[in-house]
Amino acid sequence: MPAIDILFLVGFLGIWIPQAFWAWLSYQAWKYSKTAAKELENLPVPERWPVLSVLIPAYNEGVVIEDTLHAIAQQDYPAHAYEVLLINDGSKDNTLEIAERMAEIYPCIKIVNVPKGMGGKGKSRTLNNGLPHAKGELIVVYDADSTPEPDCVRLLAQTLLADRKLVAVNGKVRTRNWRDSILTRFIAIEFIFFQWIFQGGRWQRFELSTLMGTNYVIWRDALETLGGFDEKSLVDDTEMSFRIFLGQKRIKWVPYAIGWQQDPPSLSVFIKQRSRWTQGNFYVTSKYLPIALRRPFPIGIEIFNNIMCYVMFVPALIWSHITLALGLLGIADITVPGPFTQLWALSFCLYVAQMWFTLSLEKAKAELYIYSVLSYVSYSQIFLFIVFKAAYEMIKNKIQGNTLQWYKTERSKEKK
Repeated sequence: MPAIDILFLVGFLGIWIPQAFWAWLSYQAWKYSKTAAKELENLPVPERWPVLSVLIPAYNEGVVIEDTLHAIAQQDYPAHAYEVLLINDGSKDNTLEIAERMAEIYPCIKIVNVPKGMGGKGKSRTLNNGLPHAKGELIVVYDADSTPEPDCVRLLAQTLLADRKLVAVNGKVRTRNWRDSILTRFIAIEFIFFQWIFQGGRWQRFELSTLMGTNYVIWRDALETLGGFDEKSLVDDTEMSFRIFLGQKRIKWVPYAIGWQQDPPSLSVFIKQRSRWTQGNFYVTSKYLPIALRRPFPIGIEIFNNIMCYVMFVPALIWSHITLALGLLGIADITVPGPFTQLWALSFCLYVAQMWFTLSLEKAKAELYIYSVLSYVSYSQIFLFIVFKAAYEMIKNKIQGNTLQWYKTERSKEKK
């Protein structure tokens, strides 16, 4: 068989196997949407509300921090058992000034200033510096751009308290500034798709989901047993999820505890952010792959998801592009018989159908349905570059002996 045919078949199978798996998860997500709605109706109210501490790591967050503190300070969790810790990691803008003004308005807000020389090492270090100051039995983590809906924290806590098998509960995260640019529209669609398919669908079938870095609650004693946040990881949420899985515990994702966040409106900031996430996923995969071979569930399933994405799907897309280019240039023709044009059209339809399905669960605006179609040939292709960039930077750092570098996502003023 000619090399071009082998290349084509590898690309074909590498695309269709993940797509078939994701289509199956879409069905599971639909089932979970029904289950979660019933759970919300019957969510028990605890006899005693545990003391709950919200941790907000902040560095140069003056653009967004006021709205964040307003939203988090006004949660409907019982006031006598609620505190908000703004952990200021040496901000050089007006973050501290705004936080001090907000603390005068809301008594629940407390400011923790990270001592000079102990900060500047990323989100995990900032959270570890703030944790000893928290009084709560429950710890909630929000990024500095988060604006949860008024009942969000309470619903997270109620869900966690209702099931002792759970160590943590993650709520749904939506893009607040989705109207700011074409890019933020694409990100909003991706976040909806990812959460319903990979969080909701997997929870329905496997009782498996992972932390997402913001809008989650975790038992404080479990967090301390785990040793806090991994300061070597660029994705503290994913890394901690694996440590929770090692302890045979569960993390649940719920769609009814809703938090909103700002996503990058510019391509340059987006690529830097996603490159960091991808490098973090590489780190976690390499760290836990040996364990996954011994523990197929749940760690193996989660590692398999990363391998399916980075080892199977991304290379398959590249092979597919190469064979298409060679064919168009007349350099090599595919001789494998089969209805591949029809199957490509079916693949496209399946992609769009999954996007539209998850958008329908969120009752999304009509224009997002149009952008979801366009994302197939635009937004989705950007990830090929991001994966290459992340791999190059990680290999370079490894050769040069550099540690992974934390990149803080730049904030921007949102369009009203």
